[in-house]
Amino acid sequence: MFLILITPIFASANSIPEERLLPRLVDDAYLLSEYEYQSLLDKLDRISEREQFDIVIVTTDSLGGYTSTQYADDFYDYNGYGMGEGYDGILLLISMEERDWAISTHGFGITAFTDAGQNRMVNQFIGDLSEGNFSSAFNKFADISEDYVVQAKTEKPYDSPNLPKNELPSQVPERELSPYLPLITTAIGIVIAFIITSIMALQLKSVRMQTSAGNYIKNNSLKINESKDVFLYANLSKTKIQKAQSSSSGSSTHRSSSGRSHGGSRGKF
Repeated sequence: MFLILITPIFASANSIPEERLLPRLVDDAYLLSEYEYQSLLDKLDRISEREQFDIVIVTTDSLGGYTSTQYADDFYDYNGYGMGEGYDGILLLISMEERDWAISTHGFGITAFTDAGQNRMVNQFIGDLSEGNFSSAFNKFADISEDYVVQAKTEKPYDSPNLPKNELPSQVPERELSPYLPLITTAIGIVIAFIITSIMALQLKSVRMQTSAGNYIKNNSLKINESKDVFLYANLSKTKIQKAQSSSSGSSTHRSSSGRSHGGSRGKF
């Protein structure tokens, strides 16, 4: 669909363009239909412009001998992605050759997408990638990215101490349960319990309660030769001492071939 303009790993920083050369969605692996492509591109453009933060998705058939991290970083740098003075943005790379994914962050993206935050993010769309639901996975990535950027602008980016508890809402709403269901299940339980106890009572008609404990002991079967106190157990209570935890895990970074600092992560799907 688009010609990949990725410079070899030894290219100089002077070749980095000032303006973006490619759209925010480059589907060279042809994973999306025309409708899915245009709809997703519109979303990426809309979010990116609103937040002044580039959100980019790239698919390819092969990494051409690079690692997924090298490919993602260089594609970002040498094709002019990133908004503002810090070239702020995030790029998701999908390579079908060995089913690799990689995330590259730059500028404010390093702050907004911490290591812990990226791990949570990927867990929300990796299942769709594995099952070939690429449109769903990419739309989730776009929505989560916007949420992360908005949160980071409050100076409290999603990180180990404050990861969001909620997941993305399901695309298919669950059917509502009847408000009378708890009453119905309770009534059924009472009826079943009554039937069981009634059957047990009928089986014990021949048994009569004895008024003396001696009636339960066989004659001449109990003989006590010696008695003594034996220590059996002690009660021991423990209180857990909480260890101090670091306030933030932050983002690990590395240098790309252009000399720029990037954050990110990678894996298989």
